[in-house]
Amino acid sequence: MNRLRGSALALAHLPSGYLAYAALVTQPQGAWDESTLTGIETACALLVVFSAVTFLLALPPVRRRTLSRWWLAPALVFLLVGVARWTYIVQTYPQGPGG
Repeated sequence: MNRLRGSALALAHLPSGYLAYAALVTQPQGAWDESTLTGIETACALLVVFSAVTFLLALPPVRRRTLSRWWLAPALVFLLVGVARWTYIVQTYPQGPGG
């Protein structure tokens, strides 16, 4: 049963991994590249949501001690990556006077 829970959690982390990769690798060409900036911000927002959901899915088995505490680490790392990248994008490329 623990193996099944671990496999399900590992599969639940796959979308977060993809979104983290997309958010970190995608680079805007400049402050005027609004579509790329919007895409990065969307990837970060989805990453935060998926990370929070997987954290909440992992929390009950960890509290019951059927899974170790390390199962919470990937969700927390992805959450931190999403928030950090989103903050960096917002601070580095402020919205211009037109938007």
